[in-house]
Amino acid sequence: MTRRHHSGILSNTYVPPLRPSIIAKELTRLSSESLFNLVDLWFTLPVTQPTPSKRQRRTGITQIKLIQDYRKIVYNVRHAKSAPKRKLIDRILVDFYPNGLNALQLAQMDIQLMVDKPNLYSWVSSMAKIVSKVGPIDELKDSLDDFIFSLDSQSFLDHLIRNLANLYLTHIYISRHPQLPLIIIRIQMYEYVHLKRARRRNISGNLVNGDNPDIISRRPYYLAIPTSSPNLIHSVSNVDDLASKLILQSVETTLSCSIHQVKLVRNKEAPLKTLEAMHILKGVSRFGNTLGSWAPYADGTVDIGPLGRPVEHAILKPSNAGQYDQPSSEREERKAIAALRFKGSLNTELKSDKLFEDKMSSNKRQKKDISDKENEEDEEGDLDDTNEYASIVPIQTGEFYVQNSLKKKYNGEVRSNDPPNVRIRLFGADIFAGLHELAVEGVVDPRTMPSWLTGEEGLQHGIIKEGEFTSY
Repeated sequence: MTRRHHSGILSNTYVPPLRPSIIAKELTRLSSESLFNLVDLWFTLPVTQPTPSKRQRRTGITQIKLIQDYRKIVYNVRHAKSAPKRKLIDRILVDFYPNGLNALQLAQMDIQLMVDKPNLYSWVSSMAKIVSKVGPIDELKDSLDDFIFSLDSQSFLDHLIRNLANLYLTHIYISRHPQLPLIIIRIQMYEYVHLKRARRRNISGNLVNGDNPDIISRRPYYLAIPTSSPNLIHSVSNVDDLASKLILQSVETTLSCSIHQVKLVRNKEAPLKTLEAMHILKGVSRFGNTLGSWAPYADGTVDIGPLGRPVEHAILKPSNAGQYDQPSSEREERKAIAALRFKGSLNTELKSDKLFEDKMSSNKRQKKDISDKENEEDEEGDLDDTNEYASIVPIQTGEFYVQNSLKKKYNGEVRSNDPPNVRIRLFGADIFAGLHELAVEGVVDPRTMPSWLTGEEGLQHGIIKEGEFTSY
């Protein structure tokens, strides 16, 4: 029986009828440390604590005693010499939670996976605008005032629940990102099943014992809300996806009040694979508008602060921007020029501990941890931030349309030496890191590369006419 604590909202205790193999696959994707930490958390929260079975209760085992025994098991498994992660997953499915994980546990697992493997998701953004005029929203976008997000998490969640409750059967989980100043909202929508028997058999393939469920789940939808920013970061969805449209409309209704109406206007930019990269561009960050050769200005290595010591200025201490030695080879010369074009400095290591503003946290910039490889799958398209060419903001797609004015002869024929119009499309895990490497290897000339091919324009796609870049 599906239990709800609010009309249209699923309780945290609801256990979706998923096959153990599906749950095991999701648990395997987590790092070992994250999985052990999650189990410790589940043993602490009343809504996720294991409960004794009827047989255990008949033998006098209480819930407190059961959890104490399970904690000892987890301790022994953690210190096992071989495959502790696999052993813990087996214990979770067989001993700790034989009936499956509840909605809260699945939500916490997904959010942790977002931290462990951030490149598994794709993100886009919309800008919140205060509507005060009548007309097409795209035409009015530039003239409308921005709505700056500064939310009370619980109040926002309560209003969002109220607005979504009448649309879909929904489970909503809200948390703060452990490394970024973001509020993450996971929205899991369910639909009642009123389908033909053949369709029901297809759906039940992922369910326990092939049972036909009362409800089926949709793919989770995520909202990431930066503080002090007018941008809302959210999951990529199909243009015709009704559920995602309803969610964004509910957010608009939640943000609106009697004195103003808020509209979300989609930023016409390509999706990004990492939440950190999207937050740098759309959150509060100095690096969002100073990419490519302008990055040292955001990093604070070009100029000094108003209270800084004049003797520390880069003019007096040029070594702070990277030691320059006469290149010993043509490749070394190309490498130095490419570093200046793509990074703005010969010293490609950033001085900043954080790439964004966050007064509430002292977390420093995270480095990729390669120590935990046991039982982890190699995900296709992993972004490698350890190579020397990696961009501050890894961008996966780029499109540039170079327009040239073609002059004609008097007889109407186009002269053969006139340059053609060219459309350039780039795809990859980090396209500007790839171009940086090509420049170093001499495939392209770093001296003559235009700035829009060095990453200065960020996510912007555009038209290049008479050498000038214009975004579209």
